[in-house]
Amino acid sequence: MSRGLARRMLLWIVCISATAALIATSAQLFFDYRQDVSDLEKGMRYIEQNQLPGLADAAWNFNVASMQVQLDGIGHSPWVAGAIVRYGPSQQAELTTGQADRDAGTIYTFPLQRHGIVVGAIYIEPNLRTLYGRTVGRIAIVLAAQTAKSLVTSVCILLLITWMITRHLTQMAEFAKSFEPGKGFTPFVLRRERSRQDELTVLADGLNDAYARLHRAHEFEVRHNEILTQEVALRTAELRDAHQKLAKLAVTDKLTGAFNRFGLEERFAAEMLRADADRSPMAVILADIDDFKGVNDRWGHQAGDSLLQAFTAILNGLVRETDTLVRWGGEEFLILCPQTSLQQAMALAETMRASVEAHHFPIVGSKTSSFGVAAWRPGDTTDDLVKRADVALYRAKEGGRNSVCPE
Repeated sequence: MSRGLARRMLLWIVCISATAALIATSAQLFFDYRQDVSDLEKGMRYIEQNQLPGLADAAWNFNVASMQVQLDGIGHSPWVAGAIVRYGPSQQAELTTGQADRDAGTIYTFPLQRHGIVVGAIYIEPNLRTLYGRTVGRIAIVLAAQTAKSLVTSVCILLLITWMITRHLTQMAEFAKSFEPGKGFTPFVLRRERSRQDELTVLADGLNDAYARLHRAHEFEVRHNEILTQEVALRTAELRDAHQKLAKLAVTDKLTGAFNRFGLEERFAAEMLRADADRSPMAVILADIDDFKGVNDRWGHQAGDSLLQAFTAILNGLVRETDTLVRWGGEEFLILCPQTSLQQAMALAETMRASVEAHHFPIVGSKTSSFGVAAWRPGDTTDDLVKRADVALYRAKEGGRNSVCPE
């Protein structure tokens, strides 16, 4: 652990030191380069002010030997790579020193004047190699110095951090790995020459306190484990019973005890898949109590609820084990009939209709009901099938009620 942390810290220290050194070096080199450029400009001004007047006198007198001596003196300047002097009436005569090129990118041009008359011109090519050489030399020296400084500083800091921090963190990690709940443990002590009160001491004390509390908590857990196990088993059984009751309530109509729409969805989808797979017959019956609103208006909702319960009992007593009775809404009920043809569903609906008509209901007396029957067709969805049964039920109502109508 200490090795990995120390390496990361060393990497960060080196990166930060290198960045700082780069910034400092760049700033220093920039200002040094500006100073060299300024020295170059000063050198050119010195030549212009102190050496060109003598050269102009020699050109005025056509003293070629003196001109060459003066020109060579200018060429000895460390800032001059070469110079060309043109003199004479048409400035066609030429003297040179060093290596000069009038077409160079940087060239200094000065007129040679005597008594206000231009007697020639000098073209000086600056010695940029001197300028660049100084800059390169400084870069090498500064980078070497900064690199050595950063390296020595980083190594020292790394050794210091390893000795003062990371080796103690490694000791704490070893202590943490050795801890086992339920077994006694010896408090952790930092292996240092003398006791110090610092952040590592606080961390070690916190570690000891945490493991002491974990040890006590483990003992408490062991003592109460059996009681908790019994409580969990009891609560699990209660939750299972409650879940079963809730699951039944979720799919059951509270008033009639028949399935509700939610309870029908899964069964309806499964039967539709089976019908699609093997082209087995399936039918849906929609049943409706005739003039149910009149019962509520005349005798009240309690009488209506009693009628719905009795009606459900009649239908529930006639459906087969494979059928599903669902309260579809209000006084409407749906019977899902798998493996049933239209004729078989019509016969079952007729039996239901007759049983309802023959039954004597409490308070209400006799009541009739209407039925719409639809059989599954290839490509049908659940909505298609129920919609056709609803259309059939509507026709049964329009046809005088107390009847069974197919679709």
